[in-house]
Amino acid sequence: MTDGRWLRIILGLVAANIVGVAFCFAFVLLFQLPDRVGLPSRAQQWFYGFAIMAIWPSLVLVPMAMGTAAAYFWRGISLSLWEYLLWWIVTSLISPFGAYFVFKEGAVCMLIGFPILFVCGFAGVLLGRLLFKAKTATINLSVLPVLLIATLAEGKMRQDQRHVVEDRILIKAPAAEVWNYVVSFPSIDTAPNYWLNAVGLPSPLATTCQGAFVGAARECVFSNGLVFKERVSEITPVRLLTFEIVEQPRDPELLGHLTLHRGQFQLVDNHDGTTTLIGRSWYTLHMRPLWYFDWWTRDVTSHVHVRVMEHIKTLSERKR
Repeated sequence: MTDGRWLRIILGLVAANIVGVAFCFAFVLLFQLPDRVGLPSRAQQWFYGFAIMAIWPSLVLVPMAMGTAAAYFWRGISLSLWEYLLWWIVTSLISPFGAYFVFKEGAVCMLIGFPILFVCGFAGVLLGRLLFKAKTATINLSVLPVLLIATLAEGKMRQDQRHVVEDRILIKAPAAEVWNYVVSFPSIDTAPNYWLNAVGLPSPLATTCQGAFVGAARECVFSNGLVFKERVSEITPVRLLTFEIVEQPRDPELLGHLTLHRGQFQLVDNHDGTTTLIGRSWYTLHMRPLWYFDWWTRDVTSHVHVRVMEHIKTLSERKR
């Protein structure tokens, strides 16, 4: 491979990641702005909500812009389709590693986001391969700012929606016994069996609460020292517990990606000595494409529910 060919390949690799880093860097600076200017906490919450809904770009269009930028520099060097694929694999691996080490993004987020980055980025490479023919490459380069403008426009047009995840489990114990471990429960000693926990996703460990009354402060403790601060908002003894999430940890796996609003446990007496325990969580997802990241969010949330409810089941049934 000639020096000129190597140079074009490296330039494409670098250009693609500059496009991606530019968006990430702008987003990080944006989230640091409230602290730097000293905005009060309520104004910070409003600012973060606006930034997430209106500015954070889609993980479809940004990778496509990255792939198209790479294809522009790779034009005219007679790369086969397999060579385009190979060099895009190399290019797309740089972004998640860079985001992890430089921007301190969570490893789990990188793992979940990589398929979108790779597939949509390669689609951008193929688009660029068609557009950037030798005679029209300069003219067709205008597709890059169009993609970037479309990315920002997509962020401003979308509307975040609140979603709910529900899971249920059958416990061979009366509702009164189950209720003893719903408001709060001791530490979970069993190791998590969800594969994402093995790569760094925090898992629930214990819950503490001031008491079984409306307004009681509650904390859900996760591994890695993460604590969700909650407040009891609705309670019907032996039947229902609802709590609001008043503060979630500033963890890279959550920040800018997901807002948790409310959790709930409902107990249904089956009148046969058993209880159906239902767990619900309400959240707003800020990542796009929604269909892809919502699938992951529901899967992760369900595993959190099941881990907690299995622990409650074990505690409730141990005297039987």
